[in-house]
Amino acid sequence: MATCLKHPFVTLAEYFAREGNATERLEYLNGEVRAMGGAQPEHNAIGANLIGELRSALRGSGCRPMTSDQRVKVNAGSPYLYPDVSVACAPEYTTINGLRTLVNPVLIIEVTSPSTEQRDRGTKFLQYQTIASLSHYVLVDSTEVGLLHYAMTDGQWQPTLYESIDDQLQLPDLGLTLALREVYLDVWPPAT
Repeated sequence: MATCLKHPFVTLAEYFAREGNATERLEYLNGEVRAMGGAQPEHNAIGANLIGELRSALRGSGCRPMTSDQRVKVNAGSPYLYPDVSVACAPEYTTINGLRTLVNPVLIIEVTSPSTEQRDRGTKFLQYQTIASLSHYVLVDSTEVGLLHYAMTDGQWQPTLYESIDDQLQLPDLGLTLALREVYLDVWPPAT
């Protein structure tokens, strides 16, 4: 969950100064600084499952999954965001104030919650689209089984919705399959 800090327009220099001294992750959104707060257990479980599945599937491929602590540079609006999961093949970075910032993700995954879903589907997705290397954007619902995959196809973002626990997201260009059963493993307590 992100909260906007009460402050007038913040320059990039001010943002970098704040982030360098912060005890939490800060995103920069069009002159506003947003503190990235903690997440619910379901969100954390899904994120851990995704990292585990991606790490296993991508081992030896030259592609690397990264957690929500990896800052990503976009080229419009908020220039620096922290997606829940990102994947880069032959990762490239730019160093800003000593922090290496990823510039070439091919896959970004956001785990949505009621407080973040609108921004993840809207503003953030538009900003992520400015990354030339990005070919997949995935939204994973943390409140029920549901995954929305946007794939760049012939210069257009094409959405596909997966709503069954038995569905599998196929990303052949990355050589991986994500089974929703694994993405949601142990997220909710079993029904009694």
